Amino acid sequence: MNTAEILQRLTEDNIQYLWVIYHDYSGRSCAKAVPPHRFATVFERGIVFARANVDFNLLDHMAPGSAFTAETGDVLAVGDPASYAPLPYRQASGRVHAFLRDMDGSEWPGCPRTRLDHMVRAYAQRGLTIRVGFEPEFMLFRRTEEGEYVTSDRDGMFTVAGLDRHYALWLEVMETLKTMGVQLEQLGKEYGPGQYEATPVSTGPFKAVDDYLTFKEVVRALARQAGWIASFMPKPYAHMPGSGLHVHMSLWDAEGKRDLSCGERPEEPLSQLGRHFLGGLLAHAAALTAVGAPIVNSYKRLLPGSWSPAHICWGVGSRAALVRIPGMGARRHLEFRSGDNACNPYMFLTALLAAGLDGIEQQIEPPPAVTDDVGALTDEQARARGLALLPRSLDEALSALEADPVVTAALGPVITSEFIKVKRSELTDYNLHVHPWERHLYLESI
Repeated sequence: MNTAEILQRLTEDNIQYLWVIYHDYSGRSCAKAVPPHRFATVFERGIVFARANVDFNLLDHMAPGSAFTAETGDVLAVGDPASYAPLPYRQASGRVHAFLRDMDGSEWPGCPRTRLDHMVRAYAQRGLTIRVGFEPEFMLFRRTEEGEYVTSDRDGMFTVAGLDRHYALWLEVMETLKTMGVQLEQLGKEYGPGQYEATPVSTGPFKAVDDYLTFKEVVRALARQAGWIASFMPKPYAHMPGSGLHVHMSLWDAEGKRDLSCGERPEEPLSQLGRHFLGGLLAHAAALTAVGAPIVNSYKRLLPGSWSPAHICWGVGSRAALVRIPGMGARRHLEFRSGDNACNPYMFLTALLAAGLDGIEQQIEPPPAVTDDVGALTDEQARARGLALLPRSLDEALSALEADPVVTAALGPVITSEFIKVKRSELTDYNLHVHPWERHLYLESI
């Protein structure tokens, strides 16, 4: 849609407040609402945000050493008409996701949405298009008067009881998403207490990211209205399963009609192109972990034997593998499993595609597929088989990102530098904080 067409659409939908949203380096949705007389400006020039906003961490503090501080001026958030959707749960409101631009309207290198656009264009130059689907897991909680969090239910994995218990909420979620142009493949009860999972339809990279972000916002908003807290935190409690973000990817021809990543014969999981793409994902797995699992808590989920990946490997059907081919036949595509919902999905997908493209260009051959549960191996057994571990901490993962020229080049120097500062500032705060576990163990015994 051009500006005239999107303005007409806003009028037809009776939108009185338009939320202009960008996503910071922690993946948080940041927005301003504008009234109708400013709608044209949103798409023609953009609205102002401080550059410094991107250097705030999840503590809502500016990271030490930030490049963008109080005196560094502003950027413009320019709405992408293709991302527009009404907000059925907010009266007379709609939203658009935005590109961040410099004040003269040119590209700003610190914009995650722009970096993804560059990567999509790099594939297009090679006659390739990409289909992507984000598969998020999340949990429903209520907060007690004592400040603790209790799960919404203890129903079993994929039970009818688990689906039926909150069906009014799920029906409202699905109907709302449909109105917003998001189509789900499925939604069901997951493994953990109060845990659920959804699978949006695979589509082009930008719509896939926008649909995923829409899903998160809708679930959180409608759960809140129903008296619940929807949390996408990777590992809320040590004794519960974690919540991940699985990214499904396949490579197609320029017209999007022929899948080029699956094997030509039914018994072949991947084509040579698909194998090289996979080889790139595995070669850059350590750096990808930093972008896709970017908080301290992420590494309490990525443990051997936890149904989450801990080793750099791939397999057909294996949920213990970092990269999984879900099945043969029509199910042949690549599923990257170490990410979680703390990421900025524009950045994560940019990094994944950069790694895959490097694999294609360098013709990186992946190792043989694993056929057993690698999560059950001891460290010695894994080493004997040449299976490297993913980074075991945020610190290790960020160091791997800093040392990876392919992934850092795809993100660009601005995002790479400021993202690392933001995440290291959270890590420093965590390391200096005295946790209740420490008092419980040490206060009286020492």
